[in-house]
Amino acid sequence: MKQRRRIVSGEYSKSGYTVVLCSSAGERVVHTAGNHPRDSHAAGPDRLTLRRVRNYCIRTCREIAAECRAEYGGVNRVEEDA
Repeated sequence: MKQRRRIVSGEYSKSGYTVVLCSSAGERVVHTAGNHPRDSHAAGPDRLTLRRVRNYCIRTCREIAAECRAEYGGVNRVEEDA
């Protein structure tokens, strides 16, 4: 029986991002961060831009994928209700 690949992917929005590890055991949230400079170790205004949140999400996904010896599966933007 072929073993399912382990993939790390993420979702981001204006309020922050979530990183998920998918494996044969199912999906598991491995990291979350809110949209606040102290959550992402960034200096500047009280809220991060959507582009900055996306960049942090990508970087965190790639770092966790390397740590877990998994593949990077990309990130998706999640639309928020108004």
